[in-house]
Amino acid sequence: MVQRYGDVAGGAEAHARALVNHLAPHLAIEVATTTARDYWTWENAYTAGLTWVDGVPVRRFPIERGRARDFRLREHRAFAAGHSLADELAFVDAQGPVAPDLRDHLLAHGRDFECVLFFTYIYWPTLTGLPLVPERAVLVPTAHDEPAIGLGVYRPVFHAPRAIAYNTEEERRMVHRRFNNERVPGEIVGVGVDALAGEAMRFRQRHALAGPLFLYVGRIVESKGCRELFERWARWQDGSPQKATLVLIGHREMTIPERPDIVHLGTVAEQEKWDALAACTALLVPSVLESLSLVTLEAWAASRPIVCDASSPVVASMARRAGAGLAHRDAAEFAAICELLMERREIGEGLGRAGAAFVARTYTWPSVVEKYLDLFAEVRARNA
Repeated sequence: MVQRYGDVAGGAEAHARALVNHLAPHLAIEVATTTARDYWTWENAYTAGLTWVDGVPVRRFPIERGRARDFRLREHRAFAAGHSLADELAFVDAQGPVAPDLRDHLLAHGRDFECVLFFTYIYWPTLTGLPLVPERAVLVPTAHDEPAIGLGVYRPVFHAPRAIAYNTEEERRMVHRRFNNERVPGEIVGVGVDALAGEAMRFRQRHALAGPLFLYVGRIVESKGCRELFERWARWQDGSPQKATLVLIGHREMTIPERPDIVHLGTVAEQEKWDALAACTALLVPSVLESLSLVTLEAWAASRPIVCDASSPVVASMARRAGAGLAHRDAAEFAAICELLMERREIGEGLGRAGAAFVARTYTWPSVVEKYLDLFAEVRARNA
C-alpha cells in the first residue's frame, strides 16, 4: 500500500515501484493506491479501478479529500506546544490523501494476503490502514527527524507492525530513540540501484554545456533545501573567479533564480539522468530531511562524489561512512568544497570510487530482495 504509484515524482514512490518490480518475480504481488499523481493537491488524476503497471496489478481508489486549504493552519496547531490529539488528527486529515475506499478495501481483503507492505508512515492511508492488519503489516517508514514524527498519533504506526524495513542505520537509530520500539523486528534493507552507463560528452553536447558542472536531481522545492542551495551558489559564483554551472533536473515547485550559471532541464529520461551524473563534478544534496537519498546512491554508483549539508543526520552520516562525500556547514565551506573538487579532480575521483564500492557492498537489489523475503517469511512464521 502506497499513497501514489506509477509515473509520479517522488522518492518514496519511486522506491516502492522499483521494489515491487524486483519482488514480482518471487511473489504474487498486488499494489493498492490512490488515483493521485500530485502529492500536494492529491487531485484525482488516474481512473479508479484495476490497472496494470509494469505487469503488476494495481488497484486505484478515489480520493475523497485532498490537501485542505487550511492545511498550514492545521499543521501549525498540531506542532504547537499544548496541542490536543484532535489537533493531530485534524493535521493528518488536512494533509491528505483521505481515501475511505482504499481503507475499506484493506479491511475487506487485507487478510487475503500473507503480508501487507505499507510505504511511508506520515500519510492517512498508512495511519488508518496499518492498524487493520497489524499481524501481517511490514512498514517501510521512510522516516526522518521532522516535526510530524513527534506527534503522538504516529506512535501506534511504529509499534503495531509485525516488522519494519528501515532504509539506513541512521533512520533505525532515530526511530528507536523516539519510540523505544526495539521489540518490533526491524532490518536495515534500503533500496537497490539500477545503474545505467552514462555518457558525459553526449550530455554536454545535447545541452551545449562546457566547463565544470554541479548537478541537483529531485523536486525543486524549499523543503529539499533548494532555497539555501541557490543562495550559496549565487554567493560563491558572484564572488569567485572559478566559474561553474549548476544543472537542475526535476519538477519545479518554487522560483528558480534567473542566472546564466543555473540551467533547469525539467524532468528527463532515465538515461539522460545517468548522462548528467557522468558529466558532473559532484552531485549537490542540500536536503537535511531524508530517510535515504536514492539519488545519492545513484551518484555513488556512477562514481561521483556528493556535496551535502552537514546538518543532515542521514546523508552527511552516510557520506562519512562511505567516505564518498564532503559536508558543508555554511556558504563559505560550500564554496571551498566546490572549488576544491574543481581544482583537485583526483579528490573527487577517489570519493566517487569509495561511493561505488559502498553501494556495491551495501545497496544491491539481490541483497535487498533477499532481506525482504526473509522479513516476509518471518511474518508468515509468526502467523502460522
